[in-house]
Amino acid sequence: MLCIGVDIGGTFTDVIVYEPATARLAEAKTLSTPDDPAAAIFEGLAKLGVRLDEVERFVHGTTRVTNALLEGAGEPVSVIATEGFRDVLEMGLGHRPQLYSVKEVARTPLAPRRLRHVLRERIGADGGVVRPLDPGDLDAVLDRVAAAGPKAVAVCLLHSYRNPAHERAAAARLAERYPGLVCTISSDVVPEQGEYERFATTVLNASVRSTVADYLRRLGAALATGGYTYPLSIMTSSGGVVSTEEAGRLPINLALSGPAGGVAASVHLAGLAGYPNVITCDIGGTSTDVCLIKNGTPLMTNDGKIAGYPNRTFQVEINTIGAGGGSIAWRDLGGELRIGPRSAGSTPGPAAYGRGGTEPTTTDAHLVVGHLDPKESLGGEVSLDVDAARAAVGRLAAEFDLDDLELAHGILRIATIKMTSAIKEISVACGHDPRDFVLMPFGGAGPMHATALADELGIRRVLVPPVPGNFSALGFVTAQARHDYVRTVLVPADEAGLATVRGVVAELRDVARAQLKAEDGVEADQVTFGLSVGMRFRGQSFDLAVPVDDVPATADELVAAFHTAYAERYAYARSGHPAEIVNCRLTAFGPRPAVRFTAPAGGSPQPDRTRIYGPAGWVDATVWRRNELTPGYAVPGPAVVRESGSTTVVGAGWTATVDEHGYLLLTRE
Repeated sequence: MLCIGVDIGGTFTDVIVYEPATARLAEAKTLSTPDDPAAAIFEGLAKLGVRLDEVERFVHGTTRVTNALLEGAGEPVSVIATEGFRDVLEMGLGHRPQLYSVKEVARTPLAPRRLRHVLRERIGADGGVVRPLDPGDLDAVLDRVAAAGPKAVAVCLLHSYRNPAHERAAAARLAERYPGLVCTISSDVVPEQGEYERFATTVLNASVRSTVADYLRRLGAALATGGYTYPLSIMTSSGGVVSTEEAGRLPINLALSGPAGGVAASVHLAGLAGYPNVITCDIGGTSTDVCLIKNGTPLMTNDGKIAGYPNRTFQVEINTIGAGGGSIAWRDLGGELRIGPRSAGSTPGPAAYGRGGTEPTTTDAHLVVGHLDPKESLGGEVSLDVDAARAAVGRLAAEFDLDDLELAHGILRIATIKMTSAIKEISVACGHDPRDFVLMPFGGAGPMHATALADELGIRRVLVPPVPGNFSALGFVTAQARHDYVRTVLVPADEAGLATVRGVVAELRDVARAQLKAEDGVEADQVTFGLSVGMRFRGQSFDLAVPVDDVPATADELVAAFHTAYAERYAYARSGHPAEIVNCRLTAFGPRPAVRFTAPAGGSPQPDRTRIYGPAGWVDATVWRRNELTPGYAVPGPAVVRESGSTTVVGAGWTATVDEHGYLLLTRE
C-alpha cells in the first residue's frame, strides 16, 4: 500500500508517493490550477500512474486559506460581541505601522460596524458571571444577525477564554433557530486572553470556514470516486495532521500548512542524520520560508499575522519573505535594483517558461548564469527558453548600463542577501548563532542558493534532503497526528498555582486521548505529549512559553525554568521579581509514521562539463546526476548536481558527499 502527500503552492503542485515496504519515493510536479486546485492533484497522480485503491494514507496541504485571506476573498462575517465591545475589531491594538506618519490610513476592520451586534451579558476576568445572558435579548440579536445577510457568524464575547458558557449558549441557540448560518465561537478558536487578537482570529476563521469545508468535501468525494477508501488527512500550521472535519471546523489552523510540511520533514530527516540543530530554507516559486529547529524541535509561536491581521493560533514560527524563483527584478524610483515581492507566479511565469512572461525573475537569472540547463525541463513540467530569459534580463540590464550576465549575477546576489536577512531574523536576532546550525535547503530553488547563503552566514555544513523540489509534500507523509490545546489559568507561580496547573494538565490529557481516539484511531497508550507553561513577570502584558517535560514537582523548579528560558530569549531575567502562570499548553501526538530513506542504487557517474558565471566571471564546473551518486562519493565544487525537481549548486571551496540515507551533505573546506 502507498502513502501520498500533496502540496499545492503558488506556482507548482507537488505530489509525493511513498511505498513503506520498499522505502521507494516517486515525485511529480504539475502547474497549479488556482480555479480548480484538485485538477492539478489528479494530473500529478496520473503522471505517476497511481491507483487510489492502492493508497492507504493521503495527506494534503493547501494554500486555499492563505490565498483567500490575502486576496480578501473570504465571506462577509456577522459578529456578536459583548455590549460595550462592539468596536474592538476597529480599535485594534492602537499600534501605528509608521510611528511618525500623519497620513497613515487606518486598516479596514474585518467586519463593518453594521455587521457587528452586541449582547447584554458579561463574564468577568475570573470566569464568573457578572451579567447573565438574557434569552429574550439573545433571540432579538440573532434575528438581527439573520436579517443582516452573511451566512458566517463569529461569536466573540468578553473573557470567554475563562468561561465559554455564554458563547456556547449563543451558538446552540443560533443553530436551533437558524441552522443555515455557520457559527464560529472564539473559545474554540483561541481560548486565550487578548481581546483584539482573539476576535480577529475568530473572524478570519469564520470568513473561510464554508469555503474550505466545501473544498475538502469535494476533494474527499473525488478521491472516494477514484477508489480511495481511507480518511483524508490535512496538514496544519503546527506541523501535524488532522481530520477533514477538524480542518473544516478550524480552517485558520491551515494557514501555513504547506511551509509547515517542509519543517516537519526537516525534523524527521535531520533527526535520522543526527543533526538536532537545523535552519530550514524553503525557496519556492513565490516566497522563501525559513525556520529554526533547535534540539530537534522547531520554534513555535502564537503571534502570527495574515494580511496584516493577527492570527493567534499555535503554529511553526516561519519567517516568510517575497523572494522566490518567480520573484520579479525591477528598478525602483531611486534607481536601485529590487527583487520581489511581486511574482510572475505560474501564469505567465518567468520569461524562461515561454508562456508570455517578459519581466526578469530569479529563475531567469539562474538560467542566464548557467545554473539551469536549457536543454532540460523544469520539474519535468516546463521547458526552458534561454533566449527569452536573456532578453528579459537584458532589457532591465540596459537600464543600469550593464550586460545581461552582470545583471543576472546581481539579481542572484540581492536575492541571497534578502534570504540571509530572513535567516538572521530567526537566528541572530533571537540569540542563536547560525554557525551552530546545519542549513537544510529545499524547494525547487533552495539548493541553488544554499552554498551562497551558507557563505554569507558562516555555516559550514549544508544538508540537501531527498526530493528537495517536493520536500513539503514529503513532510506530509512523515507527519504524525497532532492536536494542540491551551487553557488560561492566570495564577501566581506558587504552590497553589502549580496545583491548578497540575489539575488542568491532567484534564487536557484526558481530552486529548479521547479526541485522538475518536478522530485518528490512536489508542491511549500510543499518545505522547509535549507541554509548555506560559509565564510572565508580574506587571507584564505578554507571556513566554516555558517548555517542560512534565509539571515540575515544586513551584521553585518551575520559576527557575522560567528564568532560564527568559534569560536565553532576552539575555536578562529579574530573578527577584514575582512570576505568574498565564496558561498551560499541551500538544498531543499520535505515533510517527515509520518513514525511512535509502540511498540511490547509483551507477557509474560520468560528469558533464559546463560553465557558471559568478563573482570571478566564468568558471568551469562539473555536472552530475544525483541518482548516479552512491554513498561516500564526493563531488568537489564548483559543480552542479541535477535531479528531478531541483538543482544543487556546489560553490567553490565546497564538497558534496552522499551519506547512507541518500542525503547530499555539502561541507566547506
